[in-house]
Amino acid sequence: MMLANFRAFLIVLAALLASPALAQDWPTKPVKFIVPFPPGGSTDPMARMIGVKLAESLKQQFIVENKPGASGSIGAAQVAKAPADGYTFLFVFDTHAVNPALIPNLPFDTTKDLAPVMLIGTAPMAIATHASKPYKNFDDVIKAAKAKPDAMTYGSIGNGSLGHLTMILVQQAAGIKLVHVPYKGGGPMTQDALGGQVELAIGSVAVLTPHVKGGKLRAVAVTGDSRSHALPDVPALAEQ
Repeated sequence: MMLANFRAFLIVLAALLASPALAQDWPTKPVKFIVPFPPGGSTDPMARMIGVKLAESLKQQFIVENKPGASGSIGAAQVAKAPADGYTFLFVFDTHAVNPALIPNLPFDTTKDLAPVMLIGTAPMAIATHASKPYKNFDDVIKAAKAKPDAMTYGSIGNGSLGHLTMILVQQAAGIKLVHVPYKGGGPMTQDALGGQVELAIGSVAVLTPHVKGGKLRAVAVTGDSRSHALPDVPALAEQ
């Protein structure tokens, strides 16, 4: 199943670097990291951790700014319009790859205005529910959804995110209909999942695992062909 291969990814991009900037000593002034999502998800803490380490080694300030909205495209547009001098970087998540196909008239060209710097990592996603909910596995979710079509809600980090697209494929494969609740990032989505405001939440293993291990959320599945090392007891969708 194609959905089994969907993985969240985190990559750093920069406004296309001009060659004169590369020849200079870097950095000679504070560097800006733009995170196009609110705090609390996977992208924000990663940018802050990297910023701290770079500041220690390069003896220069690295500033993290959150510019959420429009599935990450608002922050991406800011970086695309920034001077191409190597002092503005963008930390993007999976939505960046699909935004050009889903958002008409983006104010920037994804491939021409931004240059990839490095891939930080990839990870499967987890589908989780509040610990008080009755769903023990994904089969329970399917049964409940078939009993009450268009009644069960699930949250993702936004329209067009890999979580959203994965759940569309899951619904098609299982013959069920769920109600999508898009959020501006993993932080707000996770908070509503912890509060029981949504029946399910799909997000990166990194953002959901601490709450699963803390007993507040229950993971019913992970995406991918095999189980996650972070959640070894949770069956993959391919298994289920």
